[in-house]
Amino acid sequence: MNLTMTDKQLKINDEFFGRWNKQTTLTKPKEFDFEPIKDLEPNPRALEFEKKNFIEFASAFINSMDFNDEQERGRPRCNLKDVIISLCIMSYNNLSYRRTMSDLMELKSKEIIKQIPKKTSLHKYMNSKYIRSIIEDLIQYTSLFFVDSENTIICDSTWLATRMYTGGYKTVYCRKYPLEGSRKLHLSILKNSKVISCAKASEGNAHDSPFFKYLVGTTFKNGFKLSTILADSGYQSVESHKFCGVLGIKNVFIDFRKNVKLTGNKGIVWRKSLRLFREHPKIWKETYRYRVLIESVNSAIKRKQKNYLRMKNETAQDVELLLMALVYNFTIVCKYI
Repeated sequence: MNLTMTDKQLKINDEFFGRWNKQTTLTKPKEFDFEPIKDLEPNPRALEFEKKNFIEFASAFINSMDFNDEQERGRPRCNLKDVIISLCIMSYNNLSYRRTMSDLMELKSKEIIKQIPKKTSLHKYMNSKYIRSIIEDLIQYTSLFFVDSENTIICDSTWLATRMYTGGYKTVYCRKYPLEGSRKLHLSILKNSKVISCAKASEGNAHDSPFFKYLVGTTFKNGFKLSTILADSGYQSVESHKFCGVLGIKNVFIDFRKNVKLTGNKGIVWRKSLRLFREHPKIWKETYRYRVLIESVNSAIKRKQKNYLRMKNETAQDVELLLMALVYNFTIVCKYI
């Protein structure tokens, strides 16, 4: 499994990604078995051993990566793999370092990690933009187990408050500046496995539409043969449909607003989707009804971990959000292996 792009994909990447384009911080795992999962029948007893399987799989997966973090001079720093493994386990335990200590001590006794990072060191690394980019790449790598069995992605976003007791949807949205004290997690998930294929964190009042190209383009770049896109009206734009047309994605189900008109040169994909939306609503709803699956993923992330952020710095909050998505992916993949 590799992330190398063809000439056509590179051309698309340069034309559309713009400021999102960057070199991946990771390289192909050499020791980890990266055979794609084709049988999407989860283990019925997966929940009974979830934490044990999660720790073993996450440790093996991260240790198989090459982070290119060789240190030439200066004071010796913490082992980066140990830091990321510790952050994942701490995120699983709702960022409680005390609850994480027993797990880290067991990994240290088995020589899976070289050292147990201090709490202050973990908080320092959570404020690193380099760690944020690594977590984003790890989320993409965990989705590659399903690259041969998935062709549909669903895009959506969810927000988490930056402090406890912010209130629910009605309480937050009745304010003058509703999402001022929150951060947003933009996701694209695979329809059948419900694994997150790409994730990006932003400020709470950021609009969804500008992130569409990144979510879809990154998933396409990673080797998924996409044929269908599902998203709500927050991602509706002419540019989104044109982007899907360039990638060769024929079935675009992005919800339309009621007052949209079939006029102007807005592209073949736009006109095809709008005609289907207006003239054949039953056919449209038959496919679009699966968009709700991503709401269950958002709910699972918040119920399984927490529905607010504990970190104070924006970069650390982004890392905390992305860690929640990565931990969710690890637990889902463990159900199938």
